[in-house]
Amino acid sequence: MRLLPVAALGLWVANLAFSATFGTVSGPSGGASYTDIVLDEPRTQLYLVNSANNKIDIFNTKSRTFQTSVVLPAAQPVAAALGFPVSGTSRYLYVTGYASSLLYQIDLTRTPPTVTQSIHLPYHPEGVGVGADGRVLVTTTGPGGNNSVNTLFLFDPNAPATANNLLPISLPVPPPTAPVTPTTPGREFLAYRAAVAATPDGRYLIGANGINGTTRLIFIYETASATVLRSREVTNLSNVLSVAPDGSRFMAGSTMFDISTLQVLAQQNVANSPFAFPAGNAANFNLQQNQGGSVFAPDGSLLYSAFNINPLLSPAAKANTTQLLINDPTNLLIQMGIQMPENLAGKMVITRAGDTIYGISDTGFISLPMSTLNNFPLVSVDSNLHFLANDQCGVTAKISRSVANVTNIGKGRVNVNVQSYTVPTQGTTGLGGFGGPGGGAIVGGIGGGGGIIIIVAPVPGG
Repeated sequence: MRLLPVAALGLWVANLAFSATFGTVSGPSGGASYTDIVLDEPRTQLYLVNSANNKIDIFNTKSRTFQTSVVLPAAQPVAAALGFPVSGTSRYLYVTGYASSLLYQIDLTRTPPTVTQSIHLPYHPEGVGVGADGRVLVTTTGPGGNNSVNTLFLFDPNAPATANNLLPISLPVPPPTAPVTPTTPGREFLAYRAAVAATPDGRYLIGANGINGTTRLIFIYETASATVLRSREVTNLSNVLSVAPDGSRFMAGSTMFDISTLQVLAQQNVANSPFAFPAGNAANFNLQQNQGGSVFAPDGSLLYSAFNINPLLSPAAKANTTQLLINDPTNLLIQMGIQMPENLAGKMVITRAGDTIYGISDTGFISLPMSTLNNFPLVSVDSNLHFLANDQCGVTAKISRSVANVTNIGKGRVNVNVQSYTVPTQGTTGLGGFGGPGGGAIVGGIGGGGGIIIIVAPVPGG
């Protein structure tokens, strides 16, 4: 007798021959590979760091048009951060220029926005973040030779002109390595190894430095004391960061950490998914080519994420990060999957109301109007797991079949097709999923068998 768990699809935005998707892709003529994205909600603007073309592209989210870019000649800009808001609005945008070794202060109150100050740094800068006191923390590659001295610098925009407004911050660990050519074309942000993100209240700045090809150093900087409180080296992380609204935890790539201890709280895993991923993909998320990003809902109720599910290949294959996953923000349980029009390549930002997400994508950036999600076909299955048994004597005939009730909890009509699916028995190394090391169930066994996957296609109409 065999006992077979059958995986159902759970919740999934319907797709029609891989063409009906959720979200809109925008970009300048000819496309762009951005290294950072910043949302300035009071001004209804996105600031997009266009490193290859030495400029900051500005997109108005209300008129959905590109504005006059801020050109930074020969700068090779990497990252950007808004100054800490006063009365709800930030006056400055800070941008790091790797090639120029400058920190640019851009005055957003001017039309068009203009560089008003360029602060020289002794080494090549990468990540940048702003604390509640308005001071700006910058990560640099340091003097080289694996020297951990003078890798973090603090710029004080309020210091008197006669004072030294650039102070080194002690970080007793190796600095990030120099940029490399991305192994995957169109992934410009992968060239850089460091990033900084602030907690919503600005009390802490979280940093990630790629200190070699496989290891990232994560650290917590306290704004009030201007010191690094704790740090930890972790393998197979991304430097794409997102921080929970309450400042208690953060994501570095597909791994969630506790801010107060740097303990790992959870890791994105297909074993936590109520649906199977497309056939031919990895049995788990690819930690060796860790691409994608995440963002927390403003009320902390959800985590939105997209990570690479293509297997590890040499040379590296183009990442598959077209599935936006909606997760439990405490344990990364996957609740829903949404098919996007193209890969979500890196960092995401979200509006204060949580109604729209913007994220770096293959050819520019993608807009996801989450407030309209229910206007799309959404398939719901009444049970995510069915247990079936079969034997030659018919003893288990009553449980040899099961019925999954499928309903559309969104709008529009759907056609449902059923096909046989066998869960893969081998996966990438690391945390296990279906058939992978470390957990998960293998559907079927000797003689074949497998679960039922429900493939959904929307039908035009109400």
